[in-house]
Amino acid sequence: MTIHIFIAHMGIGGAERVCVNLANEWAAKGHEVHIVTLNLDDDINTQNLSEGISVHTLGVSRLRYSFIPMYRYIRRYRPRFMFVFGNEMAVIIQKLRSLHLVNTPLIVRVLNNVNISLAKEDGVSPVVEEYLKRAQKNLGAMEHVVAQCEAMGDQLKNKGLVSPEHLSVIYNPVSRDLCEKVRALRADTTADTIRKREITFIGRIDPQKNPLDLLTAFHKLCMMRGDRSMAAASGSSAGEDETKDQVDLILRFVGDGVLREAVADKAAKLGISDRVIFDGIRRDMEKVYAAADVVALSSDYEGMPNCLIEAIGCGIPVVSYDCPIGPAEIVKDDINGYLVSMGDTDALADALSKALDKDWDTDAVIATCDKFDVGNIADRYLDLFKDY
Repeated sequence: MTIHIFIAHMGIGGAERVCVNLANEWAAKGHEVHIVTLNLDDDINTQNLSEGISVHTLGVSRLRYSFIPMYRYIRRYRPRFMFVFGNEMAVIIQKLRSLHLVNTPLIVRVLNNVNISLAKEDGVSPVVEEYLKRAQKNLGAMEHVVAQCEAMGDQLKNKGLVSPEHLSVIYNPVSRDLCEKVRALRADTTADTIRKREITFIGRIDPQKNPLDLLTAFHKLCMMRGDRSMAAASGSSAGEDETKDQVDLILRFVGDGVLREAVADKAAKLGISDRVIFDGIRRDMEKVYAAADVVALSSDYEGMPNCLIEAIGCGIPVVSYDCPIGPAEIVKDDINGYLVSMGDTDALADALSKALDKDWDTDAVIATCDKFDVGNIADRYLDLFKDY
């Protein structure tokens, strides 16, 4: 089978990692895979693709400029169907179909929470807002739509955007290669008498992810547990015997975004700048996960957070706000982590403390990731593709 995947970018983000995981798995199963993207600006993912997967760029900076290059690609390669990441990108292809320039079937994977994704975040213009609304309305014209989780599927049906017979729920896959690398690295780690314990945030540092709540909870956690450096900063006279077994707490942000400076400023005001690390965008995610004691998420909303799926696949516990949508279908209380009521930073701090103290059954944590196995997920898509 020849599979043509359309995705806007190959930079940081969960959708891009899903694209790589699926493409590699399909290639390993003997299928011919092509990935079509607007450009390779900020690309950090194509290096992880298997040999033989073809990557095509349309050579444009924005979706609105892709109409003609998209038409030329489709006319040249004549895909039997197109697997599109994001209904926004599918709008362009649907326009080509409405003009009878192409008639290729579209299978669209919805990327985010459709009840909230139209909210005006920073920098969203009225033009973009209208485009997003049109993108949602066009979902009904697609041959098939894939939701990332059951809650997203329910949203699409309840809003009347997709009929049940044209909808499938297929979870995001986790990379076996990533999990194996992380487990090997963690097996080689030795603990120091006084060592750092890391709470790790992975994703965009932007309003949707609500990083300021996580920072607030982290500060409360440090005060609650009498973190060694915090005790020193507050003038504690604890002697060497009292502090030798204490732990330095670290909050690591992996990613970038418009709230980075706001988070850094608040960390400074709270006196915990030396506890908060900003890594920016990293390519060595196996080392990120290997160093993490807990992966935390404080989002206002999600689509299906890959960082939580990847963490439990690596045997790392997670703590997350019970936001719409996704975390409730990933987190199993006291088995692979904890869910916390949205906006409750006290509860978030308590859950982080519990997660750090608990002697987790690593095998049990990993077992909760079975439904996200990349082989099974890839096969479900292949079964869907056969109908087109």
